[in-house]
Amino acid sequence: MGAQDTTDAFFELLNADSRDEALKLMEERVEMRIHVGEGVQMLKGLERVGGWFLRADKGLRMIPGEIKDTGHQVECDILVVRPGAKSHKLDATIKVEAGKITSINLSPAKG
Repeated sequence: MGAQDTTDAFFELLNADSRDEALKLMEERVEMRIHVGEGVQMLKGLERVGGWFLRADKGLRMIPGEIKDTGHQVECDILVVRPGAKSHKLDATIKVEAGKITSINLSPAKG
């Protein structure tokens, strides 16, 4: 499975509230960088990264928009929707190796 196929499957499972199944697409040593305001938080390992998705609000939807597939990684715009909260957009870079997500970088959308 290529980077875009893996990423598509991840978001489909996540958005169907099959979070445990979505996490099976992550490599055990996955890393996720989250940009919040002026700071950056780095999560390492499936337990911490997966926990971030498992603890997210029920009804969380991350809807990918424009996608650029470079073979081993996907860059995309993501619309984040949570019940009772204002939606917002993120820029995401997701690296995939051997059909498993190895790295996720989420930052506020530019522009």
